[in-house]
Amino acid sequence: MPIREVPGKAELGGIAVAAWTSAALSKVGQRPKNEDRYLEAPDLALWAVADGMGGHADGEIASETALEALKGAVQEGQDLTEAVATANRATSREALRRGSDMGTTLVALRLHAGAYEVVWLGDSRAFGWDGQDLHPLTRDHTLVQHWVEEGRLSPEQARGHPYGHVLERAVGLDPEVRSEVTQGPLASYKAFLLATDGLTDALEERELAEPLRKGLGPRALQALARSVGNRSDPFQDNLTAVLVYSPQAR
Repeated sequence: MPIREVPGKAELGGIAVAAWTSAALSKVGQRPKNEDRYLEAPDLALWAVADGMGGHADGEIASETALEALKGAVQEGQDLTEAVATANRATSREALRRGSDMGTTLVALRLHAGAYEVVWLGDSRAFGWDGQDLHPLTRDHTLVQHWVEEGRLSPEQARGHPYGHVLERAVGLDPEVRSEVTQGPLASYKAFLLATDGLTDALEERELAEPLRKGLGPRALQALARSVGNRSDPFQDNLTAVLVYSPQAR
């Protein structure tokens, strides 16, 4: 899929949010189909990625349904946490209608005047880029991450664990599931990276950061994809990422 930049400017609460540009990439791995989807809605200062759950029927329908409902809810004036809840209910209804156990991860970023907000369910991740390093903004809603937090596994033991993708929370499987949210000053970061596990499983954080140090934009995402492709067993999973950045940060 070609990469392009999507510029935009949003008006939130009567206060203009400076234009932030985004670039997105989605590559098909060694899977029958690509269940990943992404959303770029710069007019709403909204970006997201979703990974339809592997092994579940209609995973791509789940990710599409979630992102469409998310965007529609924000357009109607819902805050990001409410919009993710709306997306979850919409996906649950569609799963029930289809008689499917489909589900999806979801991580969404919204920029406000002077602040950022990230809401997520599952193990798709968000990072903040301060110009030198990437900082995780999310934690995985997985069984293995739960074990790490309980002290039963070290982070090193968790990486590549066979139960690493057993999700404790996801969109579409429980109509009342509770999302997680984090917020902070927009000035803390020059860019934000949203990514599915096809990227974050393949590359460690220091490897994710390397291309960003050379510049922000489509080339950085292309470099990340090449890094995954250069592995001895590349692109087992689908890979999707959205890079959101201020043009002044390039």
